[in-house]
Amino acid sequence: MKFAGLRVIRILAVLFWIGAIVSLPALVLSGKSRWGWDLHVYANAIHSLRAGHDPYADGIAVQQAFHASPQASDPTIMPPYTYVYSPITLPVVRLVSHLPLNVSGSIYWAVYASAVLLMVWVGTRFFRSSEHAAMLLMAPLAMHFPGLLSNNVILSGNLAYILYGIILLLAWLGWQRGIWWPFYLAVIAASCIKAPLLTLLCIPVFSARKQWLPASAAACVGLLFFSIQRFLWPGEFLNYLRAVSLQFEYNHDFGLSPAGLLGEWLYAHHRAYTAASTFFYIAYAIPLLLSLFFLAKRYGKGDISLEQWAPVLLLGVVLLNPRIKEYDVAPLTLPLALIAWRLSAWKSRQPHITVEFLLFFLALQFLSGNDAAVWKPLVGCITTALYIAGAWQLFVTTSANMPEKSCDNGGNSIAYNRLPTEEQKTSAGQSRPRENETVCQML
Repeated sequence: MKFAGLRVIRILAVLFWIGAIVSLPALVLSGKSRWGWDLHVYANAIHSLRAGHDPYADGIAVQQAFHASPQASDPTIMPPYTYVYSPITLPVVRLVSHLPLNVSGSIYWAVYASAVLLMVWVGTRFFRSSEHAAMLLMAPLAMHFPGLLSNNVILSGNLAYILYGIILLLAWLGWQRGIWWPFYLAVIAASCIKAPLLTLLCIPVFSARKQWLPASAAACVGLLFFSIQRFLWPGEFLNYLRAVSLQFEYNHDFGLSPAGLLGEWLYAHHRAYTAASTFFYIAYAIPLLLSLFFLAKRYGKGDISLEQWAPVLLLGVVLLNPRIKEYDVAPLTLPLALIAWRLSAWKSRQPHITVEFLLFFLALQFLSGNDAAVWKPLVGCITTALYIAGAWQLFVTTSANMPEKSCDNGGNSIAYNRLPTEEQKTSAGQSRPRENETVCQML
């Protein structure tokens, strides 16, 4: 019966994956959803560079003309956006501009789709045996429910999906093999596109040994690359900063981090937001870092496993980003689901866990109502609340009541402590171990 049930789950998971993938082009072809709006911004930058123009200046001019027109008050019209990646990316864009748009676009979408699948795959690495059935069904839904709430941001084509897919894959390589230099190179490169992604350097710091120095060096290199741009491309850099400021002035795009939500609320009430949101960010970032530090010590001692630690760690690291966007919570969907599931499993038994999780998931969809004004603050609250709850669970959980836990192996590979099998005992010629005795098994 157990194997038959698992087979049914796998068949359902395959059907869910087919439905999740097929529904994306179906949404586009039906006209019910726009697609590629961020990719169109990249295409406009290519057109500007082909014409020998500054893509920031061109984008700003288009934005100013739009917001000075009557169209700006029409909520059915999507406002124009400017290319807001720093000038250090322009040489790469110039190289891409030599290709026909249909060729570069096809390559981009292929890489994009692969990165989305990589993000989901890395999330599935943190499933425990008791969670496989439910989470296998949740995995395909991750594409349509970033932050556990329905949203079509996956159709945007935003480069963040590719960056997160590569970075998470290289983080997994670091956890598996203890090889972190590819991860550092990827984060430095990603920070040239999106500077706040430097906060991802906290992943190896809090999950592997002796990574403070290389992570600090990578952070310094990333900051150096950002700083020297004002000297290498002074005109473009000033226009880039202006384009970034228009994200707030025209698009009110503060993100869904706690600091971003406060800034957006202050802006909506015509109050100064820069200083207040900055101080608020510092006020919660310090205890957030301290909680990550103390939990990392528990992980290093072997009190918690990577399966338990990684979902909470990823939430905490993303919360360190002062401006979290929809695509920043996309890689958190499975970690959020795992934390919610484990909170239900903490005090409940099957089938109560499944019922509680399903009610929680449906309640979130009901609360959001597919309303953009509700979606952002709700996802921000969910991410923050589940981090606090997940961290607290790891703080109070003792190694004695965990079926699997990590073994301190220098942070070079993943190991789990499990009770030895009868076969292992016989082959090793050992006597029956004490109740809490465990054996480290390298995966």
